[in-house]
Amino acid sequence: MDKNKNYKPSSMEKLNSLSPDIELWWDSNPLIYEKWCNDFLNSIEDKDLKDLISFQLKKLWDQESDPKDWVFKGVTTNPPLTKAVFDNLKDEWTKIIQEIIKDNPRMDYTQVTWEAYKEACKRGASLYMPLFEKSGYKYGYVSAQVDPRISVDTKEMVRQALELKVLQPNIMVKIPTTKAGVLAIYILTALGVPTNATLCYTLPQIMAVAEAVKQGKALGEKYGTDYSKWRSVITIMIGRFEDAKIFEEQAKERGIELTEEMKRWAGIAITKKACKILAKRDYPSKMLVASSRVGPKVNGTQYIWHIEKLAGCNLVYTMNPELIKAFMMLYMDRPIEDKCEESVPNEIMEKLLMIPYFAEAYGETTIALEDFEKLEPTITTYTQFSKAVIDLENYVRSLF
Repeated sequence: MDKNKNYKPSSMEKLNSLSPDIELWWDSNPLIYEKWCNDFLNSIEDKDLKDLISFQLKKLWDQESDPKDWVFKGVTTNPPLTKAVFDNLKDEWTKIIQEIIKDNPRMDYTQVTWEAYKEACKRGASLYMPLFEKSGYKYGYVSAQVDPRISVDTKEMVRQALELKVLQPNIMVKIPTTKAGVLAIYILTALGVPTNATLCYTLPQIMAVAEAVKQGKALGEKYGTDYSKWRSVITIMIGRFEDAKIFEEQAKERGIELTEEMKRWAGIAITKKACKILAKRDYPSKMLVASSRVGPKVNGTQYIWHIEKLAGCNLVYTMNPELIKAFMMLYMDRPIEDKCEESVPNEIMEKLLMIPYFAEAYGETTIALEDFEKLEPTITTYTQFSKAVIDLENYVRSLF
């Protein structure tokens, strides 16, 4: 059908074609992609539409096609997304975990969970090795995250990162943007380990990581570290920043109605500023946008500004399955245009800068390193991700 004149590129393809600097990544383990595609297609009743979406999904990622044609250029995962692998492929992974238990009789359930987690990361990363190799190691990175419960322990984060890195050459290690995490990123960069800074919401955090990576790389180059298979991305968890309760509370205290449009502009403003700074000052890191939200709804029409307003920018979009489905369906017949140079409306920016939560997040050095772990979205995400690991451990424990 894609060779037929009736084929219509998906919104994902249109977004991807705006600039060679744009990268679209799959925000889940690749192991569940096929099941998600089948679930997506089964939710569509119209046969012609189902056929079209089927071809569009194969354009995104198809193991049988040439890797250079894949729209998805990389992968991000986290503990909740790894749990989704065990949930969605339960029969298969129950057997795998039971084999690990059998082969390692001295391991307790927490150790077995870590081994199962690593196995999921290893298998997922192997699916993107063809792109990693064919692109000369530019694309095909798959993020694997250290245990979120050790976010203030630099040594343990470095130890786990090195353990994850040896699983596959294309593993990129996710490290939280706490004070301890920034130091871990500096150390890992000096060692040539690709990193993805996560639990990051503000420009001060982005700048701290950018500097750590720049300095770490300079140190590594001084001592001959090989950077041919290395990359650095800095993730802004855009929706998690905007959804913080303190944002609403501070706006209300100042008599400002924090509309959905204003909230979305807030994250977009920080992201655009960060992209420009990284490019202008020649930092070796690239911005990555995660935790995007569907919204706002304007005059009865549903938009996804986190994608639409950042279209054309030099960054990575990582999209979870639910967001991809919404974007493909909502924007099937809408144009996708380069909005990188579009500014936040002045009246919106003036109001946002009156709210301390945003003003501190928008400045470069307005939040101290030691306060990174105290940010509300950091605490919220830390709690959620930690619970996911505990849930994983309890699931593995039930198999003993």
